[in-house]
Amino acid sequence: MSSITDRRNFDFRARLADAVQKWLLQEPNDRISEDDQLRVVCDRLVPLLSEELKGPGGWDRYRWVDAISPCTANGVSGSELKFCGLVIWGTRGTTKEWIDPLWASIRLLDRSPNFLEYELRFGNANKGLGKCPYGTPQDFPYVPVTDWIFTFAS
Repeated sequence: MSSITDRRNFDFRARLADAVQKWLLQEPNDRISEDDQLRVVCDRLVPLLSEELKGPGGWDRYRWVDAISPCTANGVSGSELKFCGLVIWGTRGTTKEWIDPLWASIRLLDRSPNFLEYELRFGNANKGLGKCPYGTPQDFPYVPVTDWIFTFAS
C-alpha cells in the first residue's frame, strides 16, 4: 500500500474517531433525526464502509455508498458507540438508489481520537441487497436482522 493510501485511510479513521468521541461526550439526544453530531459520525463512516466493501465478496466497482441514515444510537461505557442505520447506495449508470440495514460498533481505544476498533454489519442476507428503493418504508431496526451479507471488523 502506498504512503498516500496509508495517509488517506488514517485520515478517515482518525476523523471518524474524533466524531465518535464528540458524540460520546455530548448529552444524549432522544431525537436521532435531530442529532447533528450523529450525522457527522454517519458522514465519516461512509468512507470506511466504502473502503471495506471494495474487498472480495459481492460488492462490485459500480456500486457506491451515498450516505448512512441513523435509526438508533447508544453509548456504551463511555468509549463505544453502537448504532443501527440505513445505508443509502446506488449503482453507477442508473438513477436508482437503495436502502439496506447497517449495524455498527465503534470503540475508541485508550480515549485517543486516533485509535479505534470497529465492527460493521451490512445488508440483510435473508432479503438480499437492493430490494428496498430509497424513500420506501423499511422495517429495520424494528425487525432485527440476524443474518448479514457483509461483516467487517478492524
